[in-house]
Amino acid sequence: MSFRRIQPTRNTHGTAFQSFAKVMRNVVLVCLDTVRKDYFDKHAPRLRERADVEFAQCRAGSGWSVPSHATMMTGELPHQHGIHVYNRDFSGLSRENTFLGRLPDHRAIGASANVYASSAFGFDGMFDEYVSISADRRFPAGMDVEQWGQECDASGLERYAQFVRAALDDDHPLYSLANGVLAELKHRFDEWPVANPLDDGAKIVAREATRLAREGTEPFVCFTNFMDAHSPLTHVRGYDRSLHDAPITWHSGEFSTHEVNTEGIEGHEADVEHTRGLYAASIDYLDRQVEAFIDAMQAATDRETTFVVTADHGENMGFEADDYLMAHKGPLTEGLLHVPQLVVNAPESVGEVTGYASHLALGDLLVGLANGEVPDVTRERIPAERIGSNMAAAASEEERARWDRMIRVVYEGTDKYVWDSSGARVRKRLDPERPNWEERAAEDVDVSTFERECFDVPLAEYKREARAAADDLDVDEATEDRLRNLGYL
Repeated sequence: MSFRRIQPTRNTHGTAFQSFAKVMRNVVLVCLDTVRKDYFDKHAPRLRERADVEFAQCRAGSGWSVPSHATMMTGELPHQHGIHVYNRDFSGLSRENTFLGRLPDHRAIGASANVYASSAFGFDGMFDEYVSISADRRFPAGMDVEQWGQECDASGLERYAQFVRAALDDDHPLYSLANGVLAELKHRFDEWPVANPLDDGAKIVAREATRLAREGTEPFVCFTNFMDAHSPLTHVRGYDRSLHDAPITWHSGEFSTHEVNTEGIEGHEADVEHTRGLYAASIDYLDRQVEAFIDAMQAATDRETTFVVTADHGENMGFEADDYLMAHKGPLTEGLLHVPQLVVNAPESVGEVTGYASHLALGDLLVGLANGEVPDVTRERIPAERIGSNMAAAASEEERARWDRMIRVVYEGTDKYVWDSSGARVRKRLDPERPNWEERAAEDVDVSTFERECFDVPLAEYKREARAAADDLDVDEATEDRLRNLGYL
């Protein structure tokens, strides 16, 4: 089966694009962290209804946050930009290394609830203004409560007294006190049999991004990351209770996805169903919050503002096509790579684009939209890559050899070719009408042409180099705690 491609017109210089009136626009990149295509299609009807362009066959460049974010920004594969499990530091990326460098007249701003896409890992260095958000810092101008807590040795009433004194001495005492109160309430609500009224940052990201847009000059390019669909998942008051049957006090941290991934789902069936339901509810919630964010941004800006909504990667949900895996560890399944991508308030309505689109070309799309174009970013063949696994540190030596593989993927037609550092070479069959689905079609296939034409360095060679050059970024205890809570440590 072939994919329908939008047929572009051409300007006098031969550049492919849709017809347009060239007007400099604001562009907002909305990254819905950890959202896969099939769940998005079902549970984000508002955003899909508002889309002028929808890429039905978009694929992420990798399978988890660190390399995927770098690919989104640079348009390069992990072995090219060098940011992956062995190097999680973004500070070496300058604005000129990214698509932001191709928009010199745009102010670069951002707001993110993802700890990796934050100042802790140097992600903010590419932007003129950037707000790093955590659940314990709901007012970013105030103190980081979790970081303060790591540095305070007091307990009981004395701990509270010391916090109040520190908050009052801060440059923004009211915000600091509010952060402390809300952080304490959030922890209490995790224990009480009532729905938590505080989300995982969606409202804060929307508020801070809108503030940055309103208080500065236009045109601007804005990056946002919404973490609400990322584990650990629990019921939030804004969630649609009809979408899941998890008890109010249940959260996905109560069971081990590592255990499911290494020993099987048996015995965890109820936990898996609760996770799937809460995941659906979180995407429905994001659908409503992001639609409101779009409206707020448009009201706050004078120029036309165009929004690209996508995800850095998807999530395994324990289905057969996911190899019965959970979370975003290990193989590059369609559950991880097939992500939504749509454009709201585009210069021109194009409708559904059925050709392959990759985050390798996301920068081209954003730059084109900023300049009033709807560029054709589809390709006949697209690659993706994973270098090592963020599960490896917690695995035994035997498991490490299995999970810490380097994996490469190439899509062509309805085939997906997958090979890795263990020597496996597989062809999988895809169905354009079934998002996030795949099945094994052949083994021991020849991938030499793909390896040579789609990648700069042979797989085995780069894996050796990457591991030899591994460098652990030193982060504070508060950041380590956040990563541990997200399942990365």
